[in-house]
Amino acid sequence: MTSIVELREMSDDKLRELLENAREEMFNLRFQVAYARLEDYSRLKHVRREIARLETVLHMRELAREAALAEPEIASALAGKDWQANVRFSYEDSAWQVEFVDEKGNELAKALVDLNKKRPKGRRTRRMKQQPRLVTSYEIAG
Repeated sequence: MTSIVELREMSDDKLRELLENAREEMFNLRFQVAYARLEDYSRLKHVRREIARLETVLHMRELAREAALAEPEIASALAGKDWQANVRFSYEDSAWQVEFVDEKGNELAKALVDLNKKRPKGRRTRRMKQQPRLVTSYEIAG
């Protein structure tokens, strides 16, 4: 079982591969339970938690990418260009760093996204209150 720190350092492709393997293992464990052949029932709990960790890291990366794209200046800098977003967690800033690069690898924009800011709960309060600004800082390449 890998720690959350190790998972945050992995690439998206590696995380998706691990997630697929964990889901396949869960499928096999369920069959073993159905046929009363499973010897270690605690393995179900461990695999379920591993799947949850992997899905959480992938989801947080997607949220950080979307929050950075919601910034008007970044969106205008990326408009009409082919780009790719690289997202990683920065422990110094306790925030997600999102880098947008073009197909040649040149940096287009960079943003720091803090997903830990308190957001209003419930539909009514979300409509009434202004949403917090998740992008704490950004930089457009010149």
